[in-house]
Amino acid sequence: SCNIILMPLGDKRYIVLSARVHPGETNSSWVMKGVLKFLLSNDPTAQVLRNKFVFKIIPMLNPDGVINGSHRCSLSGQDLNRHWITPHPVMHPTIFYAKGIIQWLVANKRKPFVYCDFHGHSRKKNIFMYGCRDPTGTKIEEALPRLLNATAPVFSLKSCSFAVEKSKEATARVVVWRELGVARSYTMESTYCGADEGPYKGLQIGTEHLEEMGYHFCTALEGLDELPSNPNMYDQEDASGVTQMPPGSEEDETSTSSCSTTDSDDSND
Repeated sequence: SCNIILMPLGDKRYIVLSARVHPGETNSSWVMKGVLKFLLSNDPTAQVLRNKFVFKIIPMLNPDGVINGSHRCSLSGQDLNRHWITPHPVMHPTIFYAKGIIQWLVANKRKPFVYCDFHGHSRKKNIFMYGCRDPTGTKIEEALPRLLNATAPVFSLKSCSFAVEKSKEATARVVVWRELGVARSYTMESTYCGADEGPYKGLQIGTEHLEEMGYHFCTALEGLDELPSNPNMYDQEDASGVTQMPPGSEEDETSTSSCSTTDSDDSND
């Protein structure tokens, strides 16, 4: 049994999760399935997480695109993950209201502890994150990826990047970080392919591995909550395992806001 002291709703922090803004990235839905299965389970850690946090979860940000078989776009022919700055309630309704949820939380002093948008990647291997580098140098954005690297077999810290590219300024992770002030704002990328490091090296990633990633994501949230609030916690650590890409070089991420023929089929951020 797990003895839990129930926390009043008003004292709980918020975690916002979303997935499938790009319809073809079906692997993101399997990670989300793993998250939901774990959070709704009787596992003691799941009970602790439900007691500590309120989870706002949007499993599918682009249902019209999924239903109609699009790979990256909505019915309007646009990449919804390039319209988070000024989403239109008719042209981009799911983004308009998803952003509205986070805006409401921030306005009511319930700023999310973590925001993560689940994606798939068609060219890079492993599972990894894009975050947003804290300009004050606290490296707070590295804590969750480091926890995942220590616990999730298919996660790769070396593949993570915390660059904030101009071409990504209208994506979920950057807008939620820059405009709404959520320091731990991420894109989680899951490979279409396989792993090139760790215990799954040389293997194709299957649905069971993606669901497993959802489980490890949840357990890492508990670990993140237990970390000391030390702004200099990584100052003495070797960060060489984290990719520090120069401006303009964030690998493989497409930058156009429409789904024209210039849009790469790389499935990311």
